[in-house]
Amino acid sequence: MRITTVRSEGLAVLSYFVSSEGEAMIIDPRRDADIYFNIAKQDKAEIRYVFETHRNEDYVIGSCDVKHRVPSSQIGHSDATRFKYGDLQIGDGDVFTVGKIRVTCLNTSGHTDDSMCYLLSDESVGFDPVAVFTGDTLFVGEVGRTDLVDIKKHEQMSRKLYHSLHDKVLPLKDGVMVYPGHGAGSVCGAAIGERDLTTIGYERAYNPWLSIGEDEFVERKINQRLTRAPYFKRCEHLNTIGPPIVADFPSPLEMNVDDFEQAMQDDKNVILDTRSASEFVKGHIPHSISLPLSHMGLFAGWVLEDDKDFFFALGAKADLRDARGMLLRVGLDSIVGYLTEGIKSWLEAGRSVKSFKTYSAQELRTQVDRDLLKILDVRQPHETEKELIEGSLLAPLTSIAEDIEMVDPQTHIATMCPFGVRATTGASILAKAGFQNVGIPLDGLRGWKRAGYPLQTRRA
Repeated sequence: MRITTVRSEGLAVLSYFVSSEGEAMIIDPRRDADIYFNIAKQDKAEIRYVFETHRNEDYVIGSCDVKHRVPSSQIGHSDATRFKYGDLQIGDGDVFTVGKIRVTCLNTSGHTDDSMCYLLSDESVGFDPVAVFTGDTLFVGEVGRTDLVDIKKHEQMSRKLYHSLHDKVLPLKDGVMVYPGHGAGSVCGAAIGERDLTTIGYERAYNPWLSIGEDEFVERKINQRLTRAPYFKRCEHLNTIGPPIVADFPSPLEMNVDDFEQAMQDDKNVILDTRSASEFVKGHIPHSISLPLSHMGLFAGWVLEDDKDFFFALGAKADLRDARGMLLRVGLDSIVGYLTEGIKSWLEAGRSVKSFKTYSAQELRTQVDRDLLKILDVRQPHETEKELIEGSLLAPLTSIAEDIEMVDPQTHIATMCPFGVRATTGASILAKAGFQNVGIPLDGLRGWKRAGYPLQTRRA
């Protein structure tokens, strides 16, 4: 048995390619699916199954894209949801074989009712389970969130998750390897560990959620505050009906400066600058949105709308594949074109650029004390509850377009986040919306704290 982990950066989604004796299965594939076929070629394995751990909320599943290329493969997911695509409606205890691998399906409701874990035995060496793919049921040092199905069912889903963990997962032997659906940085858990791989024994010993009673577990779950992004509903919908096939989309067009400038005249078209925040601050195409490639996988779903057409101003042409993939993973499919040579060609053509004023922590403190500007904090509510600068306006990046409607566009604003990256994205959204006086403290809240300036706690 051979297991290959595929990590999708930004969203911190983990998918898996598992092969044995010339046959293979994929668990929770992403839409930009070339990587799985490259692995299949290396492993000399035919893809027989695509198994989904649940109807994902935070990214669009690539099962249909795999089946499009391998029509003989079968898509399997839980029978607890009425999916409009797929081949196998899987129930608790169902068994499949892939080469010498025995796959036992476990329904582990809690994160969702259709949550499934897949327990693997490598019968080439023995019959005891050696690995379990836990989706959003169990992570490294964390467990799945229980607030997304219906907030009114938060307690009910929390109790289901508790029993799934204790009745289905924890009875497995200590040595069973755990392959979760997400790694560190995912919004699907508050404190997922840095490692992508763990074991049942390690989690039993060190995962704080697994050593408490049911009532405490439920109470802590209900009080857990996690990011809720509007794009989750889009992903849920697409993952129920079956997303469009990526191979059917046209390739993005390479565009010269004149054509790119013409595209900017249409409000439906959105220019995405994938360079670093510091580069964007120094100079960017007017009205473009800062989505650094390093953070695009996460931010794209937070700030972009699916009724727009997207155009890239890339740091390098080689970035196109990754940038396109990150939009596709959150259901942003209308990717029209990219500017030849990016900002370089724009400058060489003599076109104008915009920049943002930057503030040191000391300059920011002075401006705030004199009431010359307002801080617009773009962090999430669970972050601002812990600490924020007194008098800050709150506009989480996940809802910033709506929140800034209450702010006078003439207000002098400094966008705030921990390190300046989210703040730059926020500032670019404000500028596109017509705000004229926007600046950024690139050292963010980190610089403010390092200077010893005061913070307050916001009560929920």
